[in-house]
Amino acid sequence: MGLTVAEKEHWKERIAKRINHRIETMVAKQDPTLLQRVEQIARDRAYASLGIDAQRKELDALQKQREDIEKRERRLRAEQRAVLRGTTVEEELEQTYYRSDGVVETAVSARAKAPEAEILAQSGLGKQVMALREEKDNLLDTVWLATSSSQIKELWEQVNALLGVTPTALEERALKIAPVQEP
Repeated sequence: MGLTVAEKEHWKERIAKRINHRIETMVAKQDPTLLQRVEQIARDRAYASLGIDAQRKELDALQKQREDIEKRERRLRAEQRAVLRGTTVEEELEQTYYRSDGVVETAVSARAKAPEAEILAQSGLGKQVMALREEKDNLLDTVWLATSSSQIKELWEQVNALLGVTPTALEERALKIAPVQEP
């Protein structure tokens, strides 16, 4: 008997978790700051290519000023409360909450993907990270292919050929798994 949709989703999530763990351990051993550096460079390029880098720099400066003012305001209010309550200023300080502009963040994140891939492709570790991320991105298809009929597998191979797409290593193996025979 084949797997249910819920079971396939479960296995997709489990495999994705293992891939994430592998990426984390590889990067931690070889170049712990690789992904943060790549992300920052890619984001910088995305802002520039979207033509909104000057605004970002000015917004960053304004944000810094705002944070300084808010920090001073929190400190003054904490001092007032500390005097009134007989506590220390440190006990009265509040947490800071940051906001972000979702539209800009979405555009920058989308635009940063291409430069991120270019930067990662410049190192062996980066290439391994990209390959594992591609496997993770295709996991749901891979799990379904591994548990599909021969007709679906054949159709998938034909679609790949038509589109000129090379299957990932896991997808290639999933296509070779014998189809489940229904009772």
